[in-house]
Amino acid sequence: MTARARATLGILVVAAALRVGLFAFAENKHGDAPMRALIAERLVLDPASAAQPRTYCQFGPLHTTLMRPFIALDRNAARSSRYLSLLAGLLVFFPYLSLARRLAGDRGGVFAGFVLAVSPLHVQASTTAASEALYLLLWVAAIDRLLAALETGRLRTFVAAGLLGSLAALTRYDAWLALPLVAGAVWLFRRRAGAPVPARGLVAFAAAASSLPIAWLAWGAAVGGDPLFFAHYISSDHAGLAATAAARYGALLGRARQVGIWALAFVAAMTPVGVALAFAAALRRPRALSPAMAVTLVAALGPPALYLARGLATQSFEPLARFGLIPGALLLPFAATALPPARLAAARWAAFLGALGFSVAVWLVATAGSGRIWAGAESMGALTRLDDEDRALAAYLRATRPPGARVMIEPSSFAEIGIAHAAGLPWQEAVTLTITRKPRATVRESLLSTGALLIVGYDRPGGWPRTLPDWPRGGRTFGHWIVVGRNDLPGL
Repeated sequence: MTARARATLGILVVAAALRVGLFAFAENKHGDAPMRALIAERLVLDPASAAQPRTYCQFGPLHTTLMRPFIALDRNAARSSRYLSLLAGLLVFFPYLSLARRLAGDRGGVFAGFVLAVSPLHVQASTTAASEALYLLLWVAAIDRLLAALETGRLRTFVAAGLLGSLAALTRYDAWLALPLVAGAVWLFRRRAGAPVPARGLVAFAAAASSLPIAWLAWGAAVGGDPLFFAHYISSDHAGLAATAAARYGALLGRARQVGIWALAFVAAMTPVGVALAFAAALRRPRALSPAMAVTLVAALGPPALYLARGLATQSFEPLARFGLIPGALLLPFAATALPPARLAAARWAAFLGALGFSVAVWLVATAGSGRIWAGAESMGALTRLDDEDRALAAYLRATRPPGARVMIEPSSFAEIGIAHAAGLPWQEAVTLTITRKPRATVRESLLSTGALLIVGYDRPGGWPRTLPDWPRGGRTFGHWIVVGRNDLPGL
């Protein structure tokens, strides 16, 4: 076995051990993972719903579509919805190592691959039903094939790169921003370096890359009348989250908070040593970048730069930790160029210990005190878990809810989505996801108007139990959750 093969195998072993080892403990909680799983489950239970673009909500359709066969084979969706991410989280190392070695040489590529293997955010993405693991696989493969096409000039490789980018664009919309930036970067940096610009290849790349996004827009226009319905969802969601944060922290602190979230997200994706090396590389060689490295940096930093600019300028965008994974992963080969060859072993140990320490630290911060897990801290670590009271409520609903019975769970920081998913409650039978997110004036009216068998409130000031005048005494309690049903109200 060659040294390169041994290094690749070692990275795969580390990656598999971490991801398979944590898979049994991870739960769908962050990154829209439970909602994506509910959509994929609906596609299995009601195949006709796949013909409606709005079934996919604001998400690109590829991720949930590829989850369908796993859920069809294993109807425990809380587990099977995560198989695709685990597979993508391991397969990504083949194109990633190819890309990293192309950019940073064998030693640098090994370091970048090892850091990705221990990256807390990538471990999290690989063990939950979030879309980042699949997106990273497709996006890295697209950039690797594009750089290969620039080296060989083969038209079919440009087309392959474009098709991979097109698939990435149907997974996450970051690619809609990144693909034009990447094509422009190829033209700009090759001209600046005095290299020929492959006009025919770039046209083929652009045509292939835009094919599926155009088809998605056309389908949305033909079936739903609004080709940009998903963009309206996304803008509204982020504007609402950003407005809440701005009201809580104020204009100045709110903007500083955004910068802090992005900074910690890159640490979670790259480990502390990876971030430190990226800064060192930026200080050492700002003008000595190859066109290939420059294109990769644009592919990495283009979308987050636009998001940050929007957030700082208008405070209408809320950054989330998982947004740092893709740019952080693509920055690692650049960071590796600042690593002295003699320090490779030490740097790998530093990356591993840094990743472990960071994950433990954010978990301790997230679980400090006696309240609920602080999602903002937990979402940056390798492992995500439902709160104990959420898990207990989900287990009760899974064990006692009759098939087809609707349940109305009070929205509390979107926790009801994770509970519905963990409880095996299909999207169509979750009242707050399909009918209304607010109760009527009374419990009785809410049960009758929604057809719900059970209604679940969260006992806190302003929560449903305290605002609905006919909430019955007693009820089954799971932490702060209180469950009442038709049998608890006389005459229903």
